[in-house]
Amino acid sequence: MDRKLFLTQHTGWFLGFILTIFCLIAVKPNIVAATSVTSMDFAVLDAIVEEQMKKHDLPGVAIAIIDGGQVVYSQGYGRAGRNRPMTPQTQMLIGSQSKSFTALAVAQLADQGVLELDAPVQSYIPWFTVADDVASKTITIRQLLNHSSGLSDAGFPMVLSNETSLEEAVKALEKAAITAPVGSTFQYFNMGYSVLAYLVEVSSGQSYADYIQVHILTPLQMDNSTADPASAQEISQGYSRLFGFAIPMAQPVPAYGIGAGYIVSTADDLAKYALRMINYGDGLVSSTMARKIFYPSRGDYGFGWFVVDGGAKIFHGGANETFRTDVNLYPNQGRGFVLLINQGYQVDHFISAVQLRDSVEAFVLGRSPIPVDQGWSVRWVGWGIGVLVLGLSILHVHNFLGLRTWLERDKGMSKGKRIWDIGLSFLIPTVILVFVMIQVRGFYGDRFNLWPTLVSLRLVMPDVFILMLIGSLPDYVQGMIKIILWQKNKRQLETES
Repeated sequence: MDRKLFLTQHTGWFLGFILTIFCLIAVKPNIVAATSVTSMDFAVLDAIVEEQMKKHDLPGVAIAIIDGGQVVYSQGYGRAGRNRPMTPQTQMLIGSQSKSFTALAVAQLADQGVLELDAPVQSYIPWFTVADDVASKTITIRQLLNHSSGLSDAGFPMVLSNETSLEEAVKALEKAAITAPVGSTFQYFNMGYSVLAYLVEVSSGQSYADYIQVHILTPLQMDNSTADPASAQEISQGYSRLFGFAIPMAQPVPAYGIGAGYIVSTADDLAKYALRMINYGDGLVSSTMARKIFYPSRGDYGFGWFVVDGGAKIFHGGANETFRTDVNLYPNQGRGFVLLINQGYQVDHFISAVQLRDSVEAFVLGRSPIPVDQGWSVRWVGWGIGVLVLGLSILHVHNFLGLRTWLERDKGMSKGKRIWDIGLSFLIPTVILVFVMIQVRGFYGDRFNLWPTLVSLRLVMPDVFILMLIGSLPDYVQGMIKIILWQKNKRQLETES
């Protein structure tokens, strides 16, 4: 193949690959050294949030600040949908922050003696099975709580439908392979918390939603929160992103995943919850159980919370397809904050949400403000992807038009050159796709599984999904057309001879 033609056909793919890898690594937060301040100026906080929203084109943000045992500020910014302002009372899905509620429910039942944390799951769900017989018998409730069960997304290749029930999802774990010795390693696993949610149902005799409502939400007067998303009528519009622009998207809610990532709440309600949790449960559980919740035994993870710096910082967050949540608590200072965003594009979770969260953290802890121009803008990334898709589309149109002369060029090719010419149309995109998936696997670690990742890509990064399609399918189609043209030439020569 002509070297110039080869570069023309495949340069765009290499640029796309480089950008994709860069998006995966250029997302690390920066924390500025602390400086002392005497009070919180909430006009400064408003400016911080609004500047970050403008930088990243975030649709809506809701925030609540706690200090000295009370909520000292709550505010909404932007929009919760068309002609609907965002407020601290706006309902949003809180993602994996839901795990802290599930863990609290399990802790309450353990406090009552209904559950034993170190008992095998099979003590309460006799049919509970994973792909390893020994692990099936030994995985405990505590290990599910702190993500040390040996299970991970890497060992569970199934894609369950949103209608899958909680019981059906737990049964599906019979196909889940153990990817680390049971009890040895922290491996974040959403489905582990689905098992815990089912345990709440089995041991309490109530549905998961009813238990959470009666024993947590109602006592805390979290009146705009629910563990039954179908009953919530005022949930904010959620947004994904396409080529840098926020786009409204329907948020899927798997029936089996509510306890792991789909509870509905508001900034004001989560602030009530945060006030209790910063005081280590404050009556929701015993002091002994509270110490277990906030004791990091594996990977800085307790029961539904990350606990770092000896407990000086307790936090969790949540990342849905169209929503983002952060709850950060600082017991030594008696401060904390709740941050909700109705934007859930995957790159946002690693760039805009991190920059906004770290900026709010700096404000709450009295640190110097983080400059708004520090770090990438998600819009730049999206625009870059858009330019690549446009460039690739133009290149592919050019290459398809060039196929009109390929039939004549094929007649003068040697067998080896023909194989090379056709083979490159399949080899180049395949090698790049495989290499990209290897990098993605390295990035996600034990949370990577090829088939679920490919299925979810269209929801979590629709423009990257389009980029991969535009970068690969046309090459494959061109390769098939070349084979058809080659066979046509071959038949013609055979006829003539």
